[in-house]
Amino acid sequence: MIGFYFIDETRKAANETDIWHVVASESIALVELENPQQVKSLIDSSEMIIALKDLEGGVSTLKTLDQLLLMLDSAKVNPILGTKQKVYFSLNSTGSQPISWSVYIPTDERVYLDPFTQLTSLPQSTSTRQYKGMIVHEYYVNGELLTVAKIRNFIVASTDALWVEEAIRNNGEKFYDEYYFKTLSQKLSQYDQQIELAEGINVWLRPNSIAHWFSRKNTPSLLHPFPSIEEFSYGMRIKSASENSNEVQIIAHNVLPENAFNGFVKEALTSSIDKIHPLMVDDIAFYQRWHVSNINTFIDGAADYSDLVKKGYLESVQKRLQKSGFDLNKLSDQIKGDIAKATITNVSGSAWQHLYFMQLKNNVEFDIALGDLRNDFDDKSSQKVELIGRSGFTIYRFPVGDVSGGLMGVEFQDSYQASYLLRFNDFMVICGDLPTLSQWLNDWLVKRRWVKQQRYNVLINKLKNTEGEASFVMNTETSWPALNYPLSKTYRDYLNRHLQLFLSLNFQLWNINKDQIELCGLFSGQLREDKAKKIEKVLTITTGEKLAMAPSIFKDVMGQPKGFTLIDKENIIETYSFAGDTLFYQEFDSTISSEPQLMWDMNGEASVFISLKNKILHLSRNTSYTTGFPVELPIYSQIQYLKWLPWHAKGSSDMIQNTDGLVLATDTLGNIYGIDKKGEYRGKWLPQNTLEPLIIPPYLFQSDAKNYVVTLSKTGKLIIFDAEGRYMKGFPMLFKNIVSPQIFVVENANLDETVITFITLIGDLVEVNGKGDLIRKEELGDRSSGRTFDLLIDEARKRSYMILDQRHGLVKVKDSSGQLLFENQFEEKGKAIGQFFDFGIDAEVVGITFPLSQKTYLYYTNGKKFVEQPIRNNTTFNMFYDADIQKFVLVSSFDNKSEVYHLNRRN
Repeated sequence: MIGFYFIDETRKAANETDIWHVVASESIALVELENPQQVKSLIDSSEMIIALKDLEGGVSTLKTLDQLLLMLDSAKVNPILGTKQKVYFSLNSTGSQPISWSVYIPTDERVYLDPFTQLTSLPQSTSTRQYKGMIVHEYYVNGELLTVAKIRNFIVASTDALWVEEAIRNNGEKFYDEYYFKTLSQKLSQYDQQIELAEGINVWLRPNSIAHWFSRKNTPSLLHPFPSIEEFSYGMRIKSASENSNEVQIIAHNVLPENAFNGFVKEALTSSIDKIHPLMVDDIAFYQRWHVSNINTFIDGAADYSDLVKKGYLESVQKRLQKSGFDLNKLSDQIKGDIAKATITNVSGSAWQHLYFMQLKNNVEFDIALGDLRNDFDDKSSQKVELIGRSGFTIYRFPVGDVSGGLMGVEFQDSYQASYLLRFNDFMVICGDLPTLSQWLNDWLVKRRWVKQQRYNVLINKLKNTEGEASFVMNTETSWPALNYPLSKTYRDYLNRHLQLFLSLNFQLWNINKDQIELCGLFSGQLREDKAKKIEKVLTITTGEKLAMAPSIFKDVMGQPKGFTLIDKENIIETYSFAGDTLFYQEFDSTISSEPQLMWDMNGEASVFISLKNKILHLSRNTSYTTGFPVELPIYSQIQYLKWLPWHAKGSSDMIQNTDGLVLATDTLGNIYGIDKKGEYRGKWLPQNTLEPLIIPPYLFQSDAKNYVVTLSKTGKLIIFDAEGRYMKGFPMLFKNIVSPQIFVVENANLDETVITFITLIGDLVEVNGKGDLIRKEELGDRSSGRTFDLLIDEARKRSYMILDQRHGLVKVKDSSGQLLFENQFEEKGKAIGQFFDFGIDAEVVGITFPLSQKTYLYYTNGKKFVEQPIRNNTTFNMFYDADIQKFVLVSSFDNKSEVYHLNRRN
């Protein structure tokens, strides 16, 4: 039998179409290629793609792609098909499956020819069905169902039948002409001569499909704070793609979306390197940055965007501010250059907040303008502007909310009742939440900023050498909770199973520069989460007698750990540097009853409060007494706790650290004495009698820029006092159960939203607000004999807590909701001491100490070992992260010894 075919030119002209009419409408990426085997070689040599094979389904998905590339290759070399010069494949989102592949083979339109028999790489067995009058073939490739059909001159195949059926319905004609032809095809075709990919390869990316793919994985009503790639691009054509040891980079020709914020403000932007990044600290999850050449044009564009997405919002905010006497023009006149919106968790880690940074034209002129703004506001408003001192900076508290939104529109909206402004170096900083602002400022001062840490070097070098008009920078470790939280449980579990792989991509940068966009993933070295850390003992200090209490960390004037203090049973206080040098030594002739309290003055000089039975001493570094001390309490008042509580002084702009405050001395009867730096009693602290012995030292918190003290007795009496020692309304609250000696306080601008948490030994988790309302009382366990519960406060950042549930040797660690994280049956006897340190997603550490056996075990919160062997220790230990050496420092103690260890963050 002799086979033949002929070409009907009339039919050919009427029946041909192009790739833009058959490509899947939700294609994430469309790839045009001349040599399919070349693409296979590129995929096989990509370190990033090889890493993706470690994901569940990664091997199978890439094996399916290999089969489809083989199919394209066989079609290319088959002369009977008459395949044209280029073939295509696409990666698709949504549809009926989470993700799918499609291939598109353009052929000459022929008669008397069955093209399916020419696809020799496909299995011989096939089934057929009809859809809209057309024959559809189905094959099994690598265990996946592949649907194939002929639409005009294209053979279209997909692992999701939905996209083949869509192409049949469109019949190569009816499609999204506006998007595909005016954007992906026409607007990006002008760059044909500027593509730097391997010869014969073209790649188009469709950002809205990427966004749709991620949104499908979210639980409805749960939102994440991240910008969408749709805000940066309406369509991309890849110019170049590259990999090196610490970077995966895609540069693409870009069409900017007109209805996104970046589209509205693009006329006001010019290209520049990022000047904002020196202000970023560890806890900044991500930030968006714009480099503005004309602030008025930027504000006008931002206003137009506000009217589009939230009509009436901007006008309402501006009228409210104007009515209160706040003149926004006084601020806008001072701004130039870089503007950024940084996203950070609040002090408890329970919600996302924004910090707004705006570069200033002239620092002196801004200071004058801010002072004038304050005076004008005070003249016109019944409420006055407050000045709040923080670590050498003055924060202006304006009792009106959403100044950032009034200035820049809905993209900069805030939801608080007050606005806090300060000048920080060459920038104005605006925030609606004072605790968040204070935490950011403190983190910056203690060198938790990116530019001071080695692990950020790759990112900083990239930012210093990349110009752009607008950008998005993400810190993956800190962003992890926001990435994970809104996902449906299935996808959240999936990400957690592959945590290490995702965290190894430490940083992301999206950067718009004129008609190009850069998408960059940066590696600073794998964090090796879940791997036991290498540990090295670097120092041992031996005292003359056994230690009387656990070591405490000595911090310098800026809050940086510089050494540790030991107190032995001979009443000798010794402070050493981490190199073993003696920083302080003093002997006393009476029992030291509580941990000494360090204070720094405005000149950067250290002094210390010490309690001896019923006496309070205040010694300078050279051990001389401060005027007014010692203070002797009544003979019946044996001091149990001594606590220095620094008030935040108002209006101070030149101090190193806030030095106004009280030292509160709590005796064994529950009396609290409040003494100032002059040795004089203050307020109602004469003493103030709680009528019961306390189980914790007095705890200071702030609400609405005011100071409060909270106390907790052993039997569950909770009291809040104001700064003068007066009982707050709603207190005391009585719970009449023995409690664990820890409280967790979530500060808020309002007392009724400030939350205090503690737990009873029998497992009742209690939450109350600052007004004395009971928010939660939950029974976490049965009343089994010998079973106890403890609250483990995060000692690294004070932002969260864990729950320790133990009965004899069985120890369970639970999160704040009571969900079990891990459990372990120990051979050691006696009650364990639990501690929790949250150093970031790669190092959430739980310590379990058994005093009788002098052993401390360290675990990740998933139950895997943080270090292989237990450390010798018999009480609470100290642990912090030294960013300069990229190591954890741990200080332990037992008998008359204290030991210092280094643990590598990256092995």
